[in-house]
Amino acid sequence: MQNKIKPVYDIKTVVPYRQNFEQYPKPSFSSTVASSNFPKKLRKSSKPKTKVQHIKKWFMENFRNFCNTTSLHGFNYITRLDLSKNERFFWLFITIISIIVSIVLVMISYIWNRETPTVTVIESSHYPTWNIPFPAVTLCNFNKMSKTKSMNMAKVLKRPPNTSEEDILQVFNTVMYYSFAFNQSSVNFELAQKVLALNNMTLNDLARTLTPNCMDMISRCFWKGTNTRCDGLFQRIKSMGLGDCCSFNFFGEEKHNFPDKIAYQIPKRPYRVTGCGFPTGLSILINPFAYDYFASSFSSYGFRLLIHDAYNAPDENAETKIISSARESFVHINPESTYATNEIYKMNIEERNCLFPHERRLMIMQRYTFTNCMWECRINYILKSCGCIPHSLPNNGTYPVCDVKDLQCVMKNRLIFTRALNDYNVTLSAVKDTKKFPCDCLPDCQSNRYMSEITMGRLNVKLLFHNEDVERAPNDTNNILLHVFFSDLMSTRYRKEVYQNWLSALASFGGLLGLIMGFSIVTAFEFVYFLTFRPVFNYYSAQ
Repeated sequence: MQNKIKPVYDIKTVVPYRQNFEQYPKPSFSSTVASSNFPKKLRKSSKPKTKVQHIKKWFMENFRNFCNTTSLHGFNYITRLDLSKNERFFWLFITIISIIVSIVLVMISYIWNRETPTVTVIESSHYPTWNIPFPAVTLCNFNKMSKTKSMNMAKVLKRPPNTSEEDILQVFNTVMYYSFAFNQSSVNFELAQKVLALNNMTLNDLARTLTPNCMDMISRCFWKGTNTRCDGLFQRIKSMGLGDCCSFNFFGEEKHNFPDKIAYQIPKRPYRVTGCGFPTGLSILINPFAYDYFASSFSSYGFRLLIHDAYNAPDENAETKIISSARESFVHINPESTYATNEIYKMNIEERNCLFPHERRLMIMQRYTFTNCMWECRINYILKSCGCIPHSLPNNGTYPVCDVKDLQCVMKNRLIFTRALNDYNVTLSAVKDTKKFPCDCLPDCQSNRYMSEITMGRLNVKLLFHNEDVERAPNDTNNILLHVFFSDLMSTRYRKEVYQNWLSALASFGGLLGLIMGFSIVTAFEFVYFLTFRPVFNYYSAQ
């Protein structure tokens, strides 16, 4: 019968490292000489140990056990007895470097997460367009003053002695249309103030009289293929630097400007459409009245078309198209919608750097948007500088309207209409800190954008009225036929969400630590175990 081979390394025969030298049998010495040759190191070990030495011994013992059993890369080489001292120091250096690199990479990932707390991704490219409101369509005539009204008023107004009708017309250009008044002297303003005082008029009264009525320019309106009253679709509004305009589907201000007799028919929310193509959108026939041009901002006849959100103020930030006379224009709209998740809403405003519509109240506009906030910021800026706001800007009735004596201050600050950051005299390539935005205006957390394309051809009005009496067709060749509609049934929807939540942060940090050190949740429990539970268990086991 063969003898059973006994393993060289038997766990039961191994003496635990935690046992001290007192547990081993002491050798017996028969002579004094042998006792004098006892090693000094063993004689020192018999001395009572201090508290620091006990702690050091406890730490080294647990650290050795941790290095021998942990799954972290490189730690077991530090305490292996079959390696030389230099090799153990080499692996100690490698593990320290890996720990430092891991901490640095985790800190960099955390800093990047703090710098970009949110991210916008494409959720769907087949989002139905009937879930997105139809945009507001705003028409602003190039002409800001009616020639007929100006000449008729110049004849009937009382004027100072030695003042001709041409001088009165020049006064109108000076006080009504600011681009003609950049080089005007104070004498012209004094004459304008005298003329208004003699006729007991204000600058606002003069503006209402001389400004062309955009409603008179819109002759026919079709909404979703149905002939509809134009005064029930369009309302007269004021725009930033564009004068009086006519807007369809506009719900930006608290009060509307529709006639009282049809106010009950106006919907409380923006219109929506369930189809695509120009028969399902807005079609209008308009006339710029080229014969009545007196103060034009363009060297042509037509309108400036602004396509924007129904709750946004019309300004240069909107999609802008030029609608020329004697043309039939097709405006194809490709909407895009962005919404924010609940995690974004729960974040602090300083972290997400955006605002929801109900999180801030504006003075003039009904709903908060970044465009509306910048709009009111400009109004407050010029109010602070001049003590009033021009008659061409919207007013809720609480702001004083500028008179002739205030026009020089308004012209001095005219760049406010074309510049967002008025405190800077140079062009900024980027604004990294949102705290520098004027009036603390933050971007929108959720919004709708309306990208558009335009195609046009020459208009033949007689073909437009071929099903009706040809004699009723307008003789004016400057008419414009405009179609605004959604070009597709599907749109793109974006989702604004947290850049890193707790799960993605755990995966990111775990991936970095696992790649360099082999760190995992189990190794974290191992470290805690050898520092807390293991010494406690050993203590009670020794009792």
